[in-house]
Amino acid sequence: MMKRVIRQMMLVGLVAGALGACAPAQPERQRFFWPPGTANPRIEYVDFYEKAEDARRGAPNRVRDAILGKERPQPLFDRPVDVASDGRGRFYVSDAGTRRVHVLDLETFTTGFLGDEKGSPFDFRLPHGLGIDGAGQVYVSDIQQHQIHVFGADGRFLRSLGGGQLENPAGLAVAPDGSRLWVAEPQQHRIVVLDAAGALVQRFGERGSRPGSFNYPLDVDLDPAGNLYVLDSLNARVQVFDAAGKFLRQFGERGTALGSFQIPKALAVDASGHVYVTDARAHRFVIFDLEGRHLLTIGGKHSASGGVAPGGFLLPGGIDADDQDGIYVVDGLNRMVHRFQYLNDAWLAAHPIKSGEAAVPTR
Repeated sequence: MMKRVIRQMMLVGLVAGALGACAPAQPERQRFFWPPGTANPRIEYVDFYEKAEDARRGAPNRVRDAILGKERPQPLFDRPVDVASDGRGRFYVSDAGTRRVHVLDLETFTTGFLGDEKGSPFDFRLPHGLGIDGAGQVYVSDIQQHQIHVFGADGRFLRSLGGGQLENPAGLAVAPDGSRLWVAEPQQHRIVVLDAAGALVQRFGERGSRPGSFNYPLDVDLDPAGNLYVLDSLNARVQVFDAAGKFLRQFGERGTALGSFQIPKALAVDASGHVYVTDARAHRFVIFDLEGRHLLTIGGKHSASGGVAPGGFLLPGGIDADDQDGIYVVDGLNRMVHRFQYLNDAWLAAHPIKSGEAAVPTR
């Protein structure tokens, strides 16, 4: 108990020191940016979600209170795996512990689950990867059912795809019009491409380290031009292919330096041309441009038992970037999802940075 009190006092001291250094007058709110302490920040920490109450906005000091270590209700998630946002206030979280896919709607301030035709929680066996098409349909890979399940924008089951074509589907990406689906199969060291009806279009890849081969590919995503980015996890790299599966380039390496990976878990590509990769063992996520040039690294090891710290993770997993450049990161062992935002022109116009608002992240 005494150790926890000391940890909380230290965290309060760090935050208080950061607040005191910002400006002589206390600002109305504190905002956390990366790179910290610069005149041109690029990423903002927006919020965290670990319990049903977190979807209900309204308490202006809620984020700050949690950072200062207040006691929190029971977490909503058990073993969160992946996350996907529709860019319009709704996001989904696959949970291997509850065998459900959670739905958090920040517009209606509600939480729930993807459901069957009658609206009851859908009976997944092991939900994993998530994807959303332009119509708001949600695609969920189920490793043990060897299929992709598709749900309407209303959250109810529509159909299943890939029966007989998939063995252990993990990360997935879907074309905006729903015409193609790319699925990573880690144990088979390959990518499977399906059409809208679930028929096989293409398989490519084999185990290896050469360009076009893989060693446990875990996740995939598309850039705005339709190129495919594959997280080749045990090769500690990202490989890029065109829409036909032709190898274009690769980037990343194993290591501890900035821009390298220890155990990468997931990737996402945003609408502004950035690639985000979570590195579970390093407790951070790494940002590149589309050519693979390292731009920024965010994060550090932090247990939320003493309070939430912006940029602090404990084995981060799934990551998604929506069409508004919102960034959602699964914080695995802390059993929560963190929300960040790339500071594009639209966001800054709606959320201008005022003098004294910028606080120093603890991670």
